[in-house]
Amino acid sequence: MLLQPELAGQELAVYPGVAEARSKPFADFAALNSDKLVADEPTFANARRLAQKVAETKYMGRPLARFIEESIPEATIYFTEPTTGLRMRIRIDLYHPEITFDLKSTRHAGPRSFARDAVDMDYDLQAFMYSLGRCLYEGTEAPKPFVFIAAENSDPYSVSTLKAGPAFMGNGSTKFQACAASFKACTATNYWPDLSCDGELEIEHWQQYNDKAGWQAALASLGQTAA
Repeated sequence: MLLQPELAGQELAVYPGVAEARSKPFADFAALNSDKLVADEPTFANARRLAQKVAETKYMGRPLARFIEESIPEATIYFTEPTTGLRMRIRIDLYHPEITFDLKSTRHAGPRSFARDAVDMDYDLQAFMYSLGRCLYEGTEAPKPFVFIAAENSDPYSVSTLKAGPAFMGNGSTKFQACAASFKACTATNYWPDLSCDGELEIEHWQQYNDKAGWQAALASLGQTAA
């Protein structure tokens, strides 16, 4: 709806009402539109609201809608990683002449909370890989700024524009190099290890169950009050 609105009608089917898991009308509608993304009216309305809010959000003094107009959406780039010689592909949400934008839906759009989730979900690796691929494609050494458009998927639908900083990109670089080297080694040896192990389960001290019997005290208090 935001990056390629011309495709929304082709790839999205809106159910006229509220979707319920056990609703036969909704199940029938979903079956008839199995080749599309199915959403009910409230979900579609929220998506429209969020898309509009993203478009109106100011970045560097201009609404993001202007940057979207100036960008190539969903730009695919193939490149050869110079250290390993591996052939790779990236797909940039918004390929702007001066900025690489990546749109993310999120629980929290604030910098600190988003950063925690971003590292857990390897957005730092993505930011480095996309920047590397773009540099190799353009034949440049200095990467363009990599900016996340972080849009909350629930009220109040906050939208933040968050530039990937040096430490964030550096962490992504370390992850990327480790992944590329591991993939190269596994490919060469045709050995693909998994996470199987033989171990013992333990828990941290803060995970220990503490039977403070608060419910017993509450019941006793209730009994005294009733008496």
